[in-house]
This record gives sequence, structure tokens and C-alpha cells, in this order.
Amino acid sequence: MASVNHTQSTAIDLAKIDSKDGFNAAMAYNKSKLANIMHARELARTLKSLGKTTVTVNSLHPGLMATEILRDLSVFYKIFMFVFAIFFKSWKDGAQTSLYLALSTEVNGVSGQYFSDCARKAESPLACDDLSCKQLYDYSLNAVGLA
Repeated sequence: MASVNHTQSTAIDLAKIDSKDGFNAAMAYNKSKLANIMHARELARTLKSLGKTTVTVNSLHPGLMATEILRDLSVFYKIFMFVFAIFFKSWKDGAQTSLYLALSTEVNGVSGQYFSDCARKAESPLACDDLSCKQLYDYSLNAVGLA
């Protein structure tokens, strides 16, 4: 699960990935969504290189949904959520791209791509940097002891 907010992210610096200096929650969210797309791209590439072509891996933006993600934020954000809630997708509508990728024969064999509103969308140029995707993927495998 990614987000269109990945386009607002700066590059992921693996040397500072765990640093709390200058922490910004919005930027951390954006980077986490960029990382989701980068991981999906690299996992798709890795699986293909191993001949595992029946498994597909894609990332998606479900759309702006009225969720509880901002529940602990300030009153300003709560007011924002209330005022603009009419523009948000329902949870049912937000699930459609996930269902499309899981069930549609139109995307059989499609892997390593980014989708929104049940259609292929262009991701950030940062998400398309194959070397950075591989480095982040390898870093993650090492971080969890799988490398």
C-alpha cells in the first residue's frame, strides 16, 4: 500500500534512515510510501530473475479516504477532515484498486508497477531508480536478518 504522497518525498538516505534528527512526521510518511513502491519494484525484479513469473507484486494508491490516520493530530486537522470529508472515498471505494490488482485478469503477469483508481500510474522518478531500489531492498533484508 503506497500513496500519491510518495511524490512529495526526498530520496531515502540509507546512512540516515534511522536518524531522528530533524524528524518530520509528514516527510516520514511520504518516505515510507516511496519505500513501499521501491520494495515492490525490486521484489518484482528479483522474482522475475529467479523465474518466479506467476507471483506478481505491485503497489497502489487507494485514494484519499476518511480513515482514522489523523485521529491523534491537532484540532486543525480534525476540522480539515470534517470539512473536506465529502471529497474522500469510502472504505469500499478505496479498496477497489486493491481488489482490481488481486482479482482482475487484465493485470495477469503485470508486476513491479504502481496503480491508482484501477489504472497504471506513473510513479516518482525516485521510485524508478533501479539502483536505489536494490540498495533499499538489500538494506531491509539485512536489517531483519534475512540476508
